[in-house]
Amino acid sequence: MRCLYRGDYGPPDPSFDPGSGGGALLRGFEAHRTDLLQAQNRGQLEAMKRQIQRGESILWCDQGYSWVYEPRVELDLGVLAVAVLLAYALLRVLPWARAASERRRHGTAPGAALAAEPELRRQRQ
Repeated sequence: MRCLYRGDYGPPDPSFDPGSGGGALLRGFEAHRTDLLQAQNRGQLEAMKRQIQRGESILWCDQGYSWVYEPRVELDLGVLAVAVLLAYALLRVLPWARAASERRRHGTAPGAALAAEPELRRQRQ
């Protein structure tokens, strides 16, 4: 997704109306009429149409913040979130796994007593 900058297309033109002339400027983009009517000059309108033709949504950005919307940054943020969640899960699971391993090693696992019961009976007889 790419950002559009209002300043790149010149200053707002108070006399510009995208819907004038029976909507001639919006022909072929009727489904996006509400978005396109927000254009403040002809340059903005044409840029908005190009975004729509590419299948991208119209997103206006402030100068200097477009990097936030780059696919690479979105991917990095997603990977970072997964790494944090995975680390948290490991910190929660590792103590439990260690305790279970210790119980198995010392024969105090929950099923260990049941498995050893017949042998204990034989030793008592």
